[in-house]
Amino acid sequence: MAFKGKAGYSLLIAVIAVNVFAVFLMMARSMWETELARDLEEELIFRARQYVTAIELYKQKHTNLFPQDLDILYTEKFLRKQYPDPMTEEGEWQIVMQGTTAGKKSLLIVPPDQLGKYLTKAQIIGVATYSCEEGFREYRKKKRYCEWAFYVGEDPLKDMPDVTIIGEEGEGGREGGERGREGGDRGERLGADEAGRPGRRGIDD
Repeated sequence: MAFKGKAGYSLLIAVIAVNVFAVFLMMARSMWETELARDLEEELIFRARQYVTAIELYKQKHTNLFPQDLDILYTEKFLRKQYPDPMTEEGEWQIVMQGTTAGKKSLLIVPPDQLGKYLTKAQIIGVATYSCEEGFREYRKKKRYCEWAFYVGEDPLKDMPDVTIIGEEGEGGREGGERGREGGDRGERLGADEAGRPGRRGIDD
């Protein structure tokens, strides 16, 4: 009987130990996912601002003209490399454009496949991600990543102005959140040599 009692006691300790280990494992995974998401947010800001800086340099060389697409920034060597969007598997960026509505400047976020519809009435001034997941932080009072517009003349210390995302609420094109992140692949897309670098700030009009 004493042997059975000791065996039962040992089994209870083993069950408790397994449960405690499982709890710590879940906590560790949650911390890892949070840290990865924060790293990706920093990488998103860094990469997007590389395009903003490239557009500024393009304007300086071409007498204040704006580029007609993002590829020309790389082919004319204003961009060191074609940085993919770190928040999506495809890596394709949406285009931030500036137009004029009722005499006031307005911001549009346009899918690349609809760019031609807007080039005659708006200018390419930056980029934004397709991912509409909510971030761990806010950027200029915006929580969803697809509302984090990075563009020439922005001031990161001010609230984000109103942005129209083409593809949401019947605007046409692909839904902004269609290209969400895939957790298992995000770490592989994040290059260790590019994570968390500071970007360049602009000034809102």
